[in-house]
Amino acid sequence: MKNAILLSVVVVFGLALFSGCASMQRWPDNERSAENRMTVIQEKIGDGLKTGALTPDQSQGFLTTLKGIRKDYTALRDRIVYENEWESLLGRIDALGDEINRTLARTTRIEEPRSGDRIVALQRRIDDVRISKRLSVTEERDFQSRLDTIRRDYSRMTEGGRYIAHEDGADISRRLDLLETDLNRTTRIEEPRSGDRIDALQRRIDDGRISKRLSVTEERDFQSRLDNIRRDYMRMTEGGRYVAHEDGADISRRLDSLETDLNRLR
Repeated sequence: MKNAILLSVVVVFGLALFSGCASMQRWPDNERSAENRMTVIQEKIGDGLKTGALTPDQSQGFLTTLKGIRKDYTALRDRIVYENEWESLLGRIDALGDEINRTLARTTRIEEPRSGDRIVALQRRIDDVRISKRLSVTEERDFQSRLDTIRRDYSRMTEGGRYIAHEDGADISRRLDLLETDLNRTTRIEEPRSGDRIDALQRRIDDGRISKRLSVTEERDFQSRLDNIRRDYMRMTEGGRYVAHEDGADISRRLDSLETDLNRLR
């Protein structure tokens, strides 16, 4: 009897130990997600300081917090850890981003895509085509390597809230244009995609709510319209299907109408 109990304890302990060890690994997707989010936050701080939406003290405080997060990110990168360590770090990044949004409290404007936003959008596209297997392994590695290099250079140029010199900014934009052109040619995806437009409009509605430039009624109406469009679009593209021309045109028309109504409130 005692031997049976001892054996049961050993088996349970062994399974628990194996389960714990198995969950320790590298988390490259989390690494990339953290880098993307920190890049966007750093650019947002710089823009806020430039436009006067953030005071120098506020900007410095946010940069100090971001520097601490980046230090912990560097310590985690390439290490074998539990995923909850990355989840904790990503939570801190999101909390900082939310705090900056509340401080900015400014209505969104239609602007040319910033380099940080373009890097995030291109990363999403590479992830999408990898999952859908529309790129070979060699092509995916090449595109990912090029984007990672651009991201590192851009992060270095904007480190500490610095503004990019015109020549450096033009070079980053040129390299992003080239990568986007090659990706379009390889995957034959038209831009801007409806999915990207839905994400962009969601950000605008969120910003309008945070800055209180949208009334409760307006925010609910815009959110309801966008939710309906998103549900229809997801149904049309379920399982990696391509949207029929007529359906795509209808989605685009509804997005145009929503965007026009949002623009009237600027």
